[in-house]
Amino acid sequence: MELAYRFIIYILIANIGYMIFSLFKRGFRHYSGYISQLFFLLCLMIVLVARDISGSVALSVSLTGIFILVLLPIFLQRRIDALMAENRIDEIEPYARWKANLAWSELNAHMHEIARLASEFSSDNNRLEAEIRSLLSRGEPYDSMTRIFLGLIHFNNRNFEAIINDLREQDRHFAEHSFEELLYLVRAFLETTRYEEAVKAQIVLESKINEGDDASPDKHANLVISRMIFLAFLGWIDEFEKLMSRQDMGIFRLPEPLRVFWRGVCLFNSGRYEEGEKIMAEVMKGLADEDEEDAMLPFMRKRFFSLVENREFFDRRVLPQLKSLHEKHAEELVTIIGSEENAAAVNVYKETASSILGWLTMVVSATLMMVYNVEDVIDLVKIGANSSFLVSNGEYFRLFTYQFVHIGWVHLLMNLVALKFFGPPIETVAGWPIFLGIYFTCGVVGGLAAVYAGQPLSAGASAAVLGLLSAAIIFELFKVKGSEKLASRNNFSTLIFILIINLVIGAVEKIVDNSAHLGGLAAGAALAFALIPVMNSTILKRLAGFFSVWFCLFLGLFSLLQMYNLDSQNFYPAGVSQFKQCRNSISGLNFAIPESWQLEPESETATGMTVVGPFKEKLTVLLAGNSDEPAEKIMLEYVNQRTREIEESSDVMLNSTRGPELVASATRPTYRVRWQITAGGGPMSVVDYLVFDDKILYLFRYFIGTAKDEAYNAIMNRSVSTLSLN
Repeated sequence: MELAYRFIIYILIANIGYMIFSLFKRGFRHYSGYISQLFFLLCLMIVLVARDISGSVALSVSLTGIFILVLLPIFLQRRIDALMAENRIDEIEPYARWKANLAWSELNAHMHEIARLASEFSSDNNRLEAEIRSLLSRGEPYDSMTRIFLGLIHFNNRNFEAIINDLREQDRHFAEHSFEELLYLVRAFLETTRYEEAVKAQIVLESKINEGDDASPDKHANLVISRMIFLAFLGWIDEFEKLMSRQDMGIFRLPEPLRVFWRGVCLFNSGRYEEGEKIMAEVMKGLADEDEEDAMLPFMRKRFFSLVENREFFDRRVLPQLKSLHEKHAEELVTIIGSEENAAAVNVYKETASSILGWLTMVVSATLMMVYNVEDVIDLVKIGANSSFLVSNGEYFRLFTYQFVHIGWVHLLMNLVALKFFGPPIETVAGWPIFLGIYFTCGVVGGLAAVYAGQPLSAGASAAVLGLLSAAIIFELFKVKGSEKLASRNNFSTLIFILIINLVIGAVEKIVDNSAHLGGLAAGAALAFALIPVMNSTILKRLAGFFSVWFCLFLGLFSLLQMYNLDSQNFYPAGVSQFKQCRNSISGLNFAIPESWQLEPESETATGMTVVGPFKEKLTVLLAGNSDEPAEKIMLEYVNQRTREIEESSDVMLNSTRGPELVASATRPTYRVRWQITAGGGPMSVVDYLVFDDKILYLFRYFIGTAKDEAYNAIMNRSVSTLSLN
């Protein structure tokens, strides 16, 4: 399976896994059937990857399963929510039925049963209410869902006393009610002039916005609309005007005439009767002058005449009560609302440095991928990929430059997304200087871990971004100063889950440099631990930021200068100058190889041996024996046979063949043949030297992970020219 397909499927697996994790937290019994479905899909996707099924087939199966089990239920739920918001509960049944059939769960089945009753008895409100009421006593969260539907029925009938009777239990504190129940209760208390209870319920409602896993824009919009109506009923005009001036999207979901009308209601209820009457009258006149009467007009007229007709009673009995409630509770409510606004502001991250770093990484990596073949060993060495062999030989710049080199667009995209996710929170908490210090230090330590593990070549910003991940976990775990900016209360479990997924992928995928990942994670955690006391001191934080900036500048300048100077001396393999003799003790074969190349253990036989290079180059030398055939004939037969073998290989694609060509510099008749192939998704060269010496044929067969095999000419020619048998 192609790497791009595998990583896309891994992302999908991670999302399904987190859905299962979230549902399990919300209650296994209520979602057991749906969890089982998602778990089956998860196992199927894992099997598709493990068995290396065709990438397009595996991705199609995965996306189909996600569409059926995830996307369709989400769409159906949004449609159900929209119909409930419009009080059209008799139209919910087909959507609830499909959702219950697609996503099996006790809760979805319960919703379908309610929706079925709403559709069946839509013309008989009394029977509908009785049937739905009979579904109570199942326990939570089923009874909460049932009560919400009862509240909808009563609201449609403007039976606010019934809403209170069904939703409000005297021995339950308001905090024990769900968010949706409180929305109905606040409105019912207001409509029945139970203002003291309305204030208490609204205060609890305001504090519930960030509870649970569903602090969605729709939930926030419902809260803001409830707040607007609440302030209008109580005539708290200063708070109302402040709310409207914020231009919250929840408010602006309402039609403008309705917003203006509620302002008139608020002015009237604040005691500014003439001003409020004038605004309400103008709104109604504007709607009445339209070609078709607006559906809001009957409601507005009823509200308007109710207020005007009871003005004297309101002024004498109600207005003093509202002013008293304002004195007692307005400050508390404003404080809670302000806390919510501050919480929203907390989640607005600083991301200037993260964005610049992301753009720089994208531009550099994309340019390198367009100019060079990033799956070619020679190109990767040239553009600064990390290498255990080269770093061990003094090319330290690679510990920095490899973070800007990515092997493919999927690799680049995944790291950019990870940087976008983990970067801004750390930048916001620690400041951009320390953020950059953590990022590049984790990248360097991850590179050193790859060097220690003996990775021939590695590239990418994965170690650096995973360092940000572990730092975020430590910051939140130990609640350092500013850690509340690390997002919602579920952020910690999300970070842990992402960490586990990354480690699993690193353990499963052989091509993933898990040593660099672990090094980056360990460095991020260690730095975060060291920074805990620093983060709580403004002076120490600034000092750490100062050193961090200078460290990053030194690291970048040193790396670029060393890379420039080494480039003038030629990178490997052109710069190889140290050779050693390699001898087969059995056959007596003897030839020169670079110092960094090693005899493969137990490869010596009476007819040959195998030598490997630092970048998995492989040289197999064979003693073919005596032959009286002419060299030209032997060459022709050999080339034809080898070409057929390559063409018939299922995992190799032959791109071109060059030769045989006579090597002019050789002291013995020597022919060279080059095959350019694609194997494992990357370029590769197979270069064979056939040496004829007094009827003895020697075969040097090179396997090199590059299409630029000419770069190895000096090494190959040196080995062939030093061949001896003694």
